[in-house]
Amino acid sequence: MNVSNSSKETLRQLAQVEAFTKADRIDLEEPPSELRLRMVSIVEKDNTVSRSHAQISGMLTKLGFIHENEVPPLGEWAMGGMLAIDMACPKQKIAIEYDGPSHYLKSVGTGDVTRLENGATQAKRRFLERVGWKVINLNYQDWIDVHHNKSEGILFLKKKLSDAGIKL
Repeated sequence: MNVSNSSKETLRQLAQVEAFTKADRIDLEEPPSELRLRMVSIVEKDNTVSRSHAQISGMLTKLGFIHENEVPPLGEWAMGGMLAIDMACPKQKIAIEYDGPSHYLKSVGTGDVTRLENGATQAKRRFLERVGWKVINLNYQDWIDVHHNKSEGILFLKKKLSDAGIKL
């Protein structure tokens, strides 16, 4: 493989393959150092926090849910940032994912965003569950309905946490 010509998408996919094989405890040969450096550099640039993510994180803090933002699910593994958990309590292995429009399929013809998760979102949840995380997904469409009213947003988050068996 010519490392210098590898696209960002190719490098992300290679990192995902490595993550999923590690989750399944499959040992692969380490990639060449030049490839590893390119994979890490792409992965590190991928994590951004949206305004909604920051708002949810603030409300979770007010609820007393102790968490960190952008947490690598496999702490010891350098590429864990690629599949970073939006908001997580590593001690209890609770992952909260805020799923914006890019996490859902679009309707053929209209291009409207549906409520059907895309394959990448489903794969990430399965990956996190396989490595021992309890995952709570927050659909942006549900958040839009409640985020303008602080008390409704807090009630929404309390219910999501309660439904997942998390006591505050």
